Amino acid sequence: MKSVGEVMGIGRCLEEALQKAVRMLDIGKLGLVCNPEEDEIEPIEKIKDVLANPTDERLFKTVKALKRGISIEEIYELSGLDPFFLHKIKNVINMEQKLRSMNSKDMEFLETIREAKRLGFSDKQIAVCRNTNEFAIRKLRKEANIVPVVKQIDTLAAEWPAKTNYLYLTYGGDEDDVEFSSGTKKVMVLGAGVFRIGSSVEFDWCGVNTIWALKKNGIEEAIMINYNPETVSTDYDMSDKLYFEELTMERILDIHDKENPFGVIASVGGQIPNNLALKLSNQGVNLLGTSGESIDQAEDRSKFSALLDQLGIPQPEWSDLSTTRDLKEFASKIGYPVIIRPSYVLSGSAMRVAYTEDELEDYLKLAAKVSREYPVVISKFIENAKEVEVDGVYDGEDNIIGAIIEHVENAGVHSGDATMGIPTLTLNSDVLRTVQDYTYKIVKALEIRGPYNIQYLVKDGVTFVIECNLRASRSMPYVSKTRGVNMIELATLAMLGKKFKDSGFTELPAISHVGVKVPQFSFMRLSGADPVLGVEMLSTGEVACLGENFTDALSKALQSADFKIPPEGGSVLITVGGKELKEKVVPIGMALRKMGFKIYATEHTSEVLRNAGVNNISVLHKVREVGQKPNIVDYLQEGKIDLVINIPMPNHLVTFSEVLKDEYTIRRLAIEFNIPVVTNLQLASALTKLLEQREGNKFDIRSLNEYMDSLPRKFW
Repeated sequence: MKSVGEVMGIGRCLEEALQKAVRMLDIGKLGLVCNPEEDEIEPIEKIKDVLANPTDERLFKTVKALKRGISIEEIYELSGLDPFFLHKIKNVINMEQKLRSMNSKDMEFLETIREAKRLGFSDKQIAVCRNTNEFAIRKLRKEANIVPVVKQIDTLAAEWPAKTNYLYLTYGGDEDDVEFSSGTKKVMVLGAGVFRIGSSVEFDWCGVNTIWALKKNGIEEAIMINYNPETVSTDYDMSDKLYFEELTMERILDIHDKENPFGVIASVGGQIPNNLALKLSNQGVNLLGTSGESIDQAEDRSKFSALLDQLGIPQPEWSDLSTTRDLKEFASKIGYPVIIRPSYVLSGSAMRVAYTEDELEDYLKLAAKVSREYPVVISKFIENAKEVEVDGVYDGEDNIIGAIIEHVENAGVHSGDATMGIPTLTLNSDVLRTVQDYTYKIVKALEIRGPYNIQYLVKDGVTFVIECNLRASRSMPYVSKTRGVNMIELATLAMLGKKFKDSGFTELPAISHVGVKVPQFSFMRLSGADPVLGVEMLSTGEVACLGENFTDALSKALQSADFKIPPEGGSVLITVGGKELKEKVVPIGMALRKMGFKIYATEHTSEVLRNAGVNNISVLHKVREVGQKPNIVDYLQEGKIDLVINIPMPNHLVTFSEVLKDEYTIRRLAIEFNIPVVTNLQLASALTKLLEQREGNKFDIRSLNEYMDSLPRKFW
């Protein structure tokens, strides 16, 4: 298995359910057809090859094959896809052709629109076929009374009235299965959608806790919209009404028309609902919490950077110049490296660090493709800086900072892939005060009402702001469980217009324990994947553990993420690229040798370690030196190495491709033979301290309840 998530589209015919499911994947597809990339001409042999050798593009290559005239029989022979499904896909293609060719004055035009909706065509798809926009199509069909009905999945086979709360919208019916009360105070919560790298169960936790908090605070009907079959939020008994539906403008507005709620919450489900906030607000939807305009001001990189300039808050030099030529000139002026930051994206999608002009040009094209509607900003990438982030909630009067979180790795590793600690360990009181001061200025300026996350850089005593998310972050559950306060419950109070002080809450209790979060990766499942981390998120999960001190919590967390901590007297392979990095690894090598570890290293790394006084190092030949023994590959394959510390040189500094290939092979082999591999100097240092303090740690195991009971006041 390679997938990291799944969706479930429900309809009255296969065409409708399949087109819904394609949109639910949130990969930029409008459905099976009408997608921009369909116009790209591909060799017929390439299409046939994907049909015979499946990739994640197989479904869309099937559509292309049918459009190119390959027969259903031949596609079946190549792919094994049952002709039943192929005929259904062909129905969708035929409808697209009909929509494109029809005259709007034809008598059957509206009936064709009705049939297209029955086959799962969205307003946006129909708009593409008719060269108009989705709101024009929405207006047209509503005037013609072409509207969906709400159906309930019958879980009792019609033997008794079904009570299970699985609702969906369809054009394959004549009447609603449920009644809509007009005098009830309702709130709709937009869920997280599909799980993928960057958005997972953390946002489902936020959605479910929002539903519970709404019920606690007098909302009579809490309504969830989500389409992920494997989550708690889509259990029928979690909310008063569950719509197993798309998180698109069209579908949310359809449900809004039916339910007429008091308000909609878009800030707890991650990036999908957050990206819709301003558009929903512009359509007259009452957003609860932070306004759509404020969300846009934070998400739009250009607007947020301008706000920081107005507030006098330091940030890396930035520009949103519109032409590639101007951006190249700006990058040359401020000096490489620069970071390319698209707007309205999750998990650092298409975010890149460019060290050369050629890299900048390539990355700008990628960013423009991912963030088509919004500006791309480039800014100076500050190297060797500490990264810090803040999770908090604001009600307009009181700003409650859940935690100032310190990353173990330096800036340049995405926050979702970073090892994090609460409370901070190395930041001095001046930096902490500055972070609190900047946080308050930003939340006040953006008029936040609810959850937020702000990310900072700290270098040479100067604190810079990176970005601000006016929504629940992926670290919100981690902060809540470490600090003993349900941050989402507080955020819901603020979104309902209530004040924290009215609940007797204005500050968090201090904690005496430490919480450490460690990422979980799936590199072994993904053939060829390289475990070097960067500004785009790669982890597929995370764990967090509590301990008496940092190394205690880190040790528990690493083991929980299936990281095998090397045994006493074990063996470590150290291979580091570049003279400067080699010198920085010396204290690590010295500490490991002192603890009795057997150290293996490549020739140049061992030379630097020996010169610094690290003795008894065994030299292993490089991967490419195949015939020479002892060789790194043999030792990895034979299980003679317990830990690999491989700190690669940045690609732009390596002109010899064999060096890059060697480094990659070492990391990949370590992954495949389940040998822990560390590719970051700061994490290697933290791991070394953990090993040094192994004997001193008690590994005291306590339940979460016991940790929470030790707090001075209980707010959980």
